Amino acid sequence: MRKIIREKRKTLSISVDRDGNIIVKAPSKIKEADINKFCEEKSSWIEKQQKRQAKICAFKESFDFENYIYILGEKTNPEQINLSYAISKKHKNFDSIYSDLAQMLLPMAKEKAEELDFKLGTVKLTKSKRFWGSLDRQKNMKLNYKLVILPQRLVDYVIIHELCHGVELNHSPKFWELVKNHCPDYKKLKKELELYGFLFDN
Repeated sequence: MRKIIREKRKTLSISVDRDGNIIVKAPSKIKEADINKFCEEKSSWIEKQQKRQAKICAFKESFDFENYIYILGEKTNPEQINLSYAISKKHKNFDSIYSDLAQMLLPMAKEKAEELDFKLGTVKLTKSKRFWGSLDRQKNMKLNYKLVILPQRLVDYVIIHELCHGVELNHSPKFWELVKNHCPDYKKLKKELELYGFLFDN
C-alpha cells in the first residue's frame, strides 16, 4: 500500500513503515506522474526496506510475551523465577515485570566501565520510546529497561556504545573506531539490535 501525504515542502521523501507500507511526503502542488516516477526510481530501495520490515515482523512474532518472561535473551516460564505477576493479553503488568528485572542492568554497566577503564557517573533506567541508552556530559548513563529482554551480547554492546560517548560525543569515525576497539563485531550487533525495535511500540 502507498500513502501520499501532500504538505508544504519543496522536495519528495519516501519511507517504509513497520507494516511495509510506502509513505511518500510530497509538495502540495506536485503532479501525480512525478510522484510515480520518484517511486519507480526508488523501487530497489523500497523492496530492500520492505524485506527488512518483513524480517523484523517475523522476528517479533517469534516472541510470546503472553506466556513467557524473557531475561537476557532467554525465554523463561514465570513460575521458574517465582514471579507473582499475572501476565494478561493486554500486558497490564509488562512494565512492572521488566522494570523490576531491569535492575540487574545497573551493576552490569558499572562493571563494564570498570573492566574497560571508562569513567562513569550514575546509572539509571529509562522508559524511553526512542533509544536504548544515553550518556550525558557528566558521564551519567541511562539504559532502557527493556534492554533486559535482549541477549547479553546486545546489552554489552549498548553499554560499550554509551561509554564510548564519554570520550567521543558524536558518531564520528573516531567514535566508531573506539567502539570497535572494545567491541570488534559491533557492526553485526548493531544490525541485530535493530530487530528489537518493535519493543519501542509496546
